[in-house]
Amino acid sequence: MSHERLVKVALGQFASIQGDTKANLDRMLQMTDQAAEAGANLIVFPELAYSGYFCPAYQMQQLAETQDGPFVQQLRKKAREKRIHIIAGYPEMGPVLGKMYNSCIFVDDNGEVIENMRKVYAWGEEKLKFAEGKRFPVVKTKFGNVGMLICYDVEYPEPARIEALKGADIIVDCSVWSINPAEHRWHVDLQANALFNLLFMVGCNTVGDNICGSSMVVGPDGEIRAMASRTEEELLIHEFNLDEILEIRSRIPYMNDFKENTFSMDALNTY
Repeated sequence: MSHERLVKVALGQFASIQGDTKANLDRMLQMTDQAAEAGANLIVFPELAYSGYFCPAYQMQQLAETQDGPFVQQLRKKAREKRIHIIAGYPEMGPVLGKMYNSCIFVDDNGEVIENMRKVYAWGEEKLKFAEGKRFPVVKTKFGNVGMLICYDVEYPEPARIEALKGADIIVDCSVWSINPAEHRWHVDLQANALFNLLFMVGCNTVGDNICGSSMVVGPDGEIRAMASRTEEELLIHEFNLDEILEIRSRIPYMNDFKENTFSMDALNTY
């Protein structure tokens, strides 16, 4: 391979304390320090890592912050200081009081906000708490093009396909994923999306409280390359080579053979 495009990703698999944003932020900052020390380009945290996933609606409203609130400011400061990219889940207060999104912020290693993904597919009772997002973004970074999904978004084939067609090399899925009855789907969804789109899938989950852990990196061949504990908190760090995408796409010609008229290419503009 000509020049290697190595990316080192850290997955901060930890159990948020419900409603204790200070403790959760402290944990994220501490894990970011460790990831930066290990030379990671990017650290990823679970869905709603800042607040915890299980807070009732009124409490979640009280914890929600804007895209430039204290939570994001702290992440920006840390990212700039440690020269690392950060993706982390938080309840986002929209422009209208009482309208809230299940969001993930993406901060680059200069401390700039480069994306704010709002979960498009709200799962079950999430619809009673959160408004739904309308975009499947792909962000150009110095180490590759990164697509963003949040939990349930990865259960449909279209979101990852849209991001693949927008040029994603890596798709990051931030989650709180249950053991019963959904654990096998965590593995199937991440591996299938990686294989169907011949790219790297990075899934960051939490643990405890009927949550299945197993944060993982899946290669473009659909094989799991690294996986965290099912039950314990863990900082999983894995390095991979983006040149593998081209190598695997030349062997498995899905992208070359894909018939665009089987899919609404308008979806790329809509989402």
